[in-house]
Amino acid sequence: MTAAAPAWPVAGFGSLRIPAAVFEVLGYLAVVAAGSLAFLAGWLTVNGAVVLTVVLLSSLIVMSWVHLGQGRHPAFLFLCSLMLFQGGRLIGYCLGAESDPMQVEIMTPAPFQVPREIAGLVLLALALSAICIYAPCRWMYRPIAPPSDVKVRKYLPYLYLLFFATLPVQLFKNYRYYEYVQQHGGYTFIYVNHAALASTVPFWVRAIPLITLPVFVAIFVFERRRSRLYVATVLYFATASLILLLGSRSGPFLLVATLWWVARVKSKQKTRLVWLASFAVLVLLAGDLIQEMRQGDASAKYEPSLVRLIVSQGISLNVSEVGFAYRDLFSPNLGSYLLTEVQDAFVASDVANYRRGKGLSIDISVFLNRGQYRAGYGTAGSYIPEAYIGGGMIAVVLVSVALGLGLHAMYRFSGHPLLLFVFAMSLPDIILMPKGQLLDWVSILLKNCISFGLLWFGWKIYSLLVSIRHTPGTSPESVAVAAGG
Repeated sequence: MTAAAPAWPVAGFGSLRIPAAVFEVLGYLAVVAAGSLAFLAGWLTVNGAVVLTVVLLSSLIVMSWVHLGQGRHPAFLFLCSLMLFQGGRLIGYCLGAESDPMQVEIMTPAPFQVPREIAGLVLLALALSAICIYAPCRWMYRPIAPPSDVKVRKYLPYLYLLFFATLPVQLFKNYRYYEYVQQHGGYTFIYVNHAALASTVPFWVRAIPLITLPVFVAIFVFERRRSRLYVATVLYFATASLILLLGSRSGPFLLVATLWWVARVKSKQKTRLVWLASFAVLVLLAGDLIQEMRQGDASAKYEPSLVRLIVSQGISLNVSEVGFAYRDLFSPNLGSYLLTEVQDAFVASDVANYRRGKGLSIDISVFLNRGQYRAGYGTAGSYIPEAYIGGGMIAVVLVSVALGLGLHAMYRFSGHPLLLFVFAMSLPDIILMPKGQLLDWVSILLKNCISFGLLWFGWKIYSLLVSIRHTPGTSPESVAVAAGG
C-alpha cells in the first residue's frame, strides 16, 4: 500500500496585495522614528524638528484630501484644525514670521523657554497624534453614497415653521448681549461675569438657541433646493453677525466648516481647489479682522495679514508646552478636569467661580498670569496635553487612535440623513479639540440630546395637528346616512 502526500497549492506571494495605506503609515512612522533618533543624538535641532513636523502635517492633510474623498471625511477638517491651532506658530517659523516658535509667550510678561527634551516631546506628540488619527481612517476608507432625502422630506415644513418663528427671538437675544457687552468693557466681560450677561434676557429667550441652531442645521442637511438653502443660511448668519461683532469667532466659523462638510457629503461633484483655497483665505481674513476689532485700536488702519493670523491661532502650542513641562503639577486634577468638561455645556464658566481643577486651560491661565485671568483673559486648551498629563505618550497615541476611529464612524454612517444631522451638531466641538478640551464634545452631545428631544416632541404635536386638520369632518347628514345604512 502506498500513500501519496496531498498536493497543496503553493501560495503565490506575488499575487498578494498589500494595501497602499500600509506603506503610507509605515513611511510616516519611519520618518518620525528617524527624526526622533536624530533629535536624541543631537543631529537635529529643535527648529529642524519644527520644519520636519510642518512637512509631515502638511503631507497628511494633502493625503487626507486625496485618499479620503476630497473633504467628505471629517478627518480632513480635524487635521486642518490640528495644523492651524497647534502648528500655526510652526508655520510662521517656516514662513519667516516667527523667530522662536517654541518660546512660551501666552499670558506671561516674561516669555520663557521649555527644556529641549520637552519641546521635542511636544513635537513628537503632535506628529504621532496626526498619524494615529489618519491611519485608521485611511485603512478603512470606502466611498459612500450621498444621503437620500426621501424619508426626511416630510420634516421640512415643520422645520421651516420653527425656524422662522424662533429666528426673531435669537436676533433679539444676540442684540441684547451685544449691547450689554459693549456697555461693560467689551469682549472680555463675557468671561468676567457671564451670569450678569445672561440675566439681561429672560430664560425662555436664552433657551431659544436650543431650537434655532438644530433646526437650521437640520434644514441644511435635509433640504435639496438650493434657493431655500441660501435664504435660510443668509438669515441665520445675519442674526449671528452680532456675535461676530462681539469678537467671538469660534462658533460661527466652526459652523461654516461643518456646513461645508455636510455639503461635501451631500454632493458627488469634485471640489475645485482654487475655490476651496479662496474660501479658506476669506474665512481666515475675516477672523483676522474680527481679532483686530477685538484687541486693536479702533482708530488704527487695518492691515490684513494671513500669516499673522495663523501664528496667533497657533498659540495653543504654548498650552501644550506648559502642560508637558509641568505635568506633575496638573496631573492630580485630571479627574476633576474630565468631570468639569462633561458639565461645561450646562454650567457657565467665568472668573467669579474659579477653583483649582476646574479645567486644564483655566489652571494654566492662572499658573501663567493670575491677574490677566481675573481681567477676563485666558488660554485655550488641547486634547494633546490633557491626554499626556493623564498617561504620557501612550495616552496621546490611544486617544488619537480613538479619535481616528470615531471620525471614521461619523463618515461611515453619514449616508443616513438623520445621523448626518446628529454628526453635524457634534462636529464643531470635535474639530475644535486641538484648542479645546478632551470631553467638551460629550457635554455638547448631551446638551444636543435635549434639543433633539424637544424637536421630536414638537414634531409629534405638529403631526397630530396636521392629521386633525386633514381628517374629513362628520356632518349630521353623514351620521344619519351611516346609521340608516
